[in-house]
Amino acid sequence: MRLDVGEAMCALRADFGCERLTIQSGGTVNGLFLREKLIDCVDIVVAPVLIGGKDTATLIDGSSITSADDLPKVGVLKLTECTTLKDSYIRLRYEVIG
Repeated sequence: MRLDVGEAMCALRADFGCERLTIQSGGTVNGLFLREKLIDCVDIVVAPVLIGGKDTATLIDGSSITSADDLPKVGVLKLTECTTLKDSYIRLRYEVIG
């Protein structure tokens, strides 16, 4: 069974009057919503630590973007705000424009 996130969002709006939803999840759910063009704004908080490796989770999982032609499948971001937070954290807010 595969979740149709677009259908779920329509049901939330119709049945409960939900106009906006905050998604605080991992790369799989983020990728589902982004590929369905259901994300209009992205907030990222950058922590002052370095973590990485080939098995490290990413913000967006799913099919890999291998060329510029693939960008419309997930979206292009426009920076709308950058805020320095406590302890050297940085909050970046982006509008999804494509």
